[in-house]
Amino acid sequence: MKEKEKIIIDSAIKFFAQKGFSSTSVQEIASDCGISKGAFYLYFKSKDSLLYKILQYYYDELIETLEEISQRPVPSRDKYIDQLTFMFDHALKHKEFIIMQSKEQAIPLNNSIKELLAKMQAELQDYNLKGLLAIYGEEKKKYLLDLLIIQDGLIHSFLKVSILDSINVSSKDIASYLLKRLDSIITDMVKENEHPLFSNVFLKYIIKKPAINFMEDNHQHIVDAINSIQKKMEHIANKEEIEVTLEVLMTEIHAEEPRVPIIKGMLYNLNGYDDFQTEQKKIADYYQIEL
Repeated sequence: MKEKEKIIIDSAIKFFAQKGFSSTSVQEIASDCGISKGAFYLYFKSKDSLLYKILQYYYDELIETLEEISQRPVPSRDKYIDQLTFMFDHALKHKEFIIMQSKEQAIPLNNSIKELLAKMQAELQDYNLKGLLAIYGEEKKKYLLDLLIIQDGLIHSFLKVSILDSINVSSKDIASYLLKRLDSIITDMVKENEHPLFSNVFLKYIIKKPAINFMEDNHQHIVDAINSIQKKMEHIANKEEIEVTLEVLMTEIHAEEPRVPIIKGMLYNLNGYDDFQTEQKKIADYYQIEL
């Protein structure tokens, strides 16, 4: 992330937490950052795209730590408690922003943000599922979806109380308490030889990740790849053909719904140019295109 983008995001977080999304203007954020309104649009296409980036920023911060915890050489139970603890701590760290958005109920649910929220939910559920499986083992796997749903409800309830009521209980104590309740539930299910309410065949519907990520409004790394090709093509024989290809690519990646077949066709035009292979692969990987 560029330094100026970080400054704009930090300013927006402050205003969104204090005033709410709808009551904050782009001009206020720009003035706070010491830039013009026009300069703001060099980094973000709109206030919606800025909100998208903030949500992504929060989420990346969360996932990076969860992944780091998952690699620690500690028992599975301790590892999962640490992950749950961090989830609670992370939410409490940003509680002013969360409270304002929940009160305002004005988050613009455009397709980009809907897809991002779905991705976030799916990946967090995936972490929770792996944590539960590591603790309770394959022999209790048939109960995992039931347990995941119960845990999800408990987490949201505890989070609500922690954020809104500012209770004086540590995140670690909440995480440990929550896991003990799950122990009791699954022990009782096994003891009674209870048939799970939801079969694990439904997991693919619970943990459903978007197949293609068209969600980011900022395609800077793709733009950088195209700019890199432009710098390398000075001595290419078919320079005009490559220029047209790059122009079409730029148009598609900035479209609200990029057309993958068009992008694939343009990337095909770059075949045979060894100097462009790195950039070609970067663009193809982003849109999940097989070259």
